[in-house]
Amino acid sequence: MPTRLTGAVLEVDANLGGQQRTGIFSLRKDFNLVSDLRREYLVGPVGELGARLIGVLEDETGEQALDGVGTNRKGFVIDAGAGTRSYEITVSLSETEFGDLGYLQMGDTGDETTLTAYDATGADGRDQDSVLGRYLEEATTDSANPAFLHIGHYHDGTYSSDGEAGLYGKPRPVHIPEGPRVVESDDEPSTVEVQITCHVVGSFAGPIDKAVQEAF
Repeated sequence: MPTRLTGAVLEVDANLGGQQRTGIFSLRKDFNLVSDLRREYLVGPVGELGARLIGVLEDETGEQALDGVGTNRKGFVIDAGAGTRSYEITVSLSETEFGDLGYLQMGDTGDETTLTAYDATGADGRDQDSVLGRYLEEATTDSANPAFLHIGHYHDGTYSSDGEAGLYGKPRPVHIPEGPRVVESDDEPSTVEVQITCHVVGSFAGPIDKAVQEAF
């Protein structure tokens, strides 16, 4: 049975300390999501002028090219098939455990007993934000090297409680144009709120791998 993931998990590859590392950031505490789809059009809904022009041609020829709608104010749209799916994620970072999942991984090891420059699992929210911020500062998240966002039904089961994948069986390749934006609380100095914006991108990984395999 497909499983919907609780919260989200972000995987980010970055060259840190002279080697390539994969930071795994479990974004689940006080999870809040705003998702949006912005479409792109070859011809947008400003096509009334085109409709009017065709209406003039209809009057001249006596033929109805647009089923009689050319002379009114209806716009015409041609979808370019492009656009951007965005995920704006807000979560809290803190040193407390999260239910049955225990300490949420925040870096490359998931070891809550040792704080390093590359992993802050089990550390306070400010340390976790520092490590997350460093990965996102150093990583180049794009179509050649996307980050991977496990969210909703877009996951392979690696981070679900029962090991079952979601409906779509794999995470979403994303780039991160903004964030993390950070809010620290004076009342709870060990808790930090962060907001990260992820945009889904096409990945070059498959075609590049295929080209390398064929070449060699």
